[in-house]
Amino acid sequence: MKSLDQLLGIKGRLAMVVGAASGYGRQCALTLAQAGANIALIDRNSEELEKTQSMILAGNPEVFTEIFETDISVVDNCDQLIKDVYQRFNQIDILVHTAAVLQNRLPEEVDEEHWNTTINVNLRSQFFISRGAAKVMREGKWGRITNFISTAGLSGGLPGSVIYGISKSGAVAMTKNLARANGRDGVLVNALSPATLDTPLFRRGMKDEELAELKKEHLKINAYGRWTRPEEVAAAVLFLSSEMSSTITGHVLRADSGAELTGF
Repeated sequence: MKSLDQLLGIKGRLAMVVGAASGYGRQCALTLAQAGANIALIDRNSEELEKTQSMILAGNPEVFTEIFETDISVVDNCDQLIKDVYQRFNQIDILVHTAAVLQNRLPEEVDEEHWNTTINVNLRSQFFISRGAAKVMREGKWGRITNFISTAGLSGGLPGSVIYGISKSGAVAMTKNLARANGRDGVLVNALSPATLDTPLFRRGMKDEELAELKKEHLKINAYGRWTRPEEVAAAVLFLSSEMSSTITGHVLRADSGAELTGF
């Protein structure tokens, strides 16, 4: 009988986690490290990245970690990131991209700056980082890429998140295309739609009373009637990053606590 380490096949692999400074990104880094992966921690917030690194090493002192502070909205930075990670670890096996921006803008309020910021971070960076990571993974004939999307990418989102929804819908198409292009080399590419988490992204600059009302409405229509814990979604990422997902590619996994059942 295979051990858990053998079933997962993650121990000793290198996982890039984009957006590792907080929220789902931080928890994905912690969960993958618990499974024995070495972690490249990527975000633009170096202070919070250091906290994530400390949390990993406190529970997994044998794991190697490195911080890469960068602005992924710039294509050159995405390309350089792949080079820097590979130079440091000499391998890239797993990529988890959780970073995103979300600002409330009704369609008539959208300007070029809002469009560019949202698309650059949410979609363009996912493409260029995924493309670069896949190139390295193909050489090793093994790889797992998981790009976070959103229920907005499947439903179109609320009126105030129109560009956010467009960016996440684009990520679904990108996921399927890259899955088709890389499957013969053992590189699997999937998307994950997580449950809503009470994070700065969810709050997106709202006033306290607005936030309180939105949180109340969220729990009212939530199939579980509670907030999802980050580690619950990170467990789904662990599965997609492991040997156990060897027949799954080009798939959108809804780890969203039944959001589809409530019309989202």
